[in-house]
Amino acid sequence: MGLRAPLPAYISSIGRHERHIIRAHADRIMEPYNLCVETSVDLTAALRDKGFSARMLCCTGLKTLAPDADSRWHDLAPQSRWVHCVVKIGEEIIDLTRRQFFPLSAFPFIQSMSAFDAEWDSVSLSEPGPRMQPKLLAVVD
Repeated sequence: MGLRAPLPAYISSIGRHERHIIRAHADRIMEPYNLCVETSVDLTAALRDKGFSARMLCCTGLKTLAPDADSRWHDLAPQSRWVHCVVKIGEEIIDLTRRQFFPLSAFPFIQSMSAFDAEWDSVSLSEPGPRMQPKLLAVVD
């Protein structure tokens, strides 16, 4: 039996400048399905360019029940084999494509590292390689 996605809002400690960068990237996402790698690479690079210590995480095996997830995920494999990428700043996770799994989730979705870790079977750091080059996005301060 899996967990249900939590309903209470998470209170983030992410600062105003980071939120500005996150919002700029979130505003570009029209369809979240299967864009987590590209989106996470872009956001990680944008945050690092502004001096923030952002890291990209990849995870596998969603434990939280996601009956309303995009049907393409359900057609592809059981939740235990789903793969996802997000961005970590400090002890917080920014997930710009969470709505592919949970259509009614907050956007952008921010949660604690401990809550994120509890949702997935495996979580690991991932550094963008040469085939995962970020797109350029100018953010005006």
